[in-house]
Amino acid sequence: MVLTKVGQKYTLSIPAPFRSLLPVGQEVAISADAQGRLIIAPVEQVRTLLMETFGMWTDRTDLPTDSVEYVNEIRRGRRLDEMGAQSDDTD
Repeated sequence: MVLTKVGQKYTLSIPAPFRSLLPVGQEVAISADAQGRLIIAPVEQVRTLLMETFGMWTDRTDLPTDSVEYVNEIRRGRRLDEMGAQSDDTD
């Protein structure tokens, strides 16, 4: 673990061991995981990962071809009902 401080105007100094991973001027995406840790990734890396997963459900025969229909069914609790769980339709 390497420590750094948040500076004026919320700037961060990238510690030396990580500078080769993020060159000056690199556009990055910043997000937080469930534990509240910040994740900094080059935008190109994010785009590449998205493209690798694009269409991954294309060949699934158990899903409707209409994604809006599929999402509406999930929101109605159909899948919860099939598993024997109770859905909360108070929305």
